[in-house]
Amino acid sequence: MAQMNLSIEILNYGLQLSMEFGKNWLKPINERLEIKFPNLNKQQQEECNLICKRVHQIAHNYVAENPIRSDSGVEFVAFYQFKQFILTKYCWLSTANLQRLYSQSCYYASK
Repeated sequence: MAQMNLSIEILNYGLQLSMEFGKNWLKPINERLEIKFPNLNKQQQEECNLICKRVHQIAHNYVAENPIRSDSGVEFVAFYQFKQFILTKYCWLSTANLQRLYSQSCYYASK
């Protein structure tokens, strides 16, 4: 999926929006993205929405599919391994988004 001239700032803001809980949980980010970036056209908004969904999917799957078995039971993959994996695919992720994405991925993997 090509990124259509979406800046790192736009992508990270979109990902931040996509991780909101509450009334916006699992809702498309397009309209909220437009508030901060009114110059984005509808196609760019949707592209950002799709990229963010894909980031979630890959992150959640990675954590769920890579449990660490130990004497104390099953644990989640270490943050540094998650970081290494996800940044090879999405090098634009901010530190804050990376940490939140890991936390959410662990949460979903535990369900």
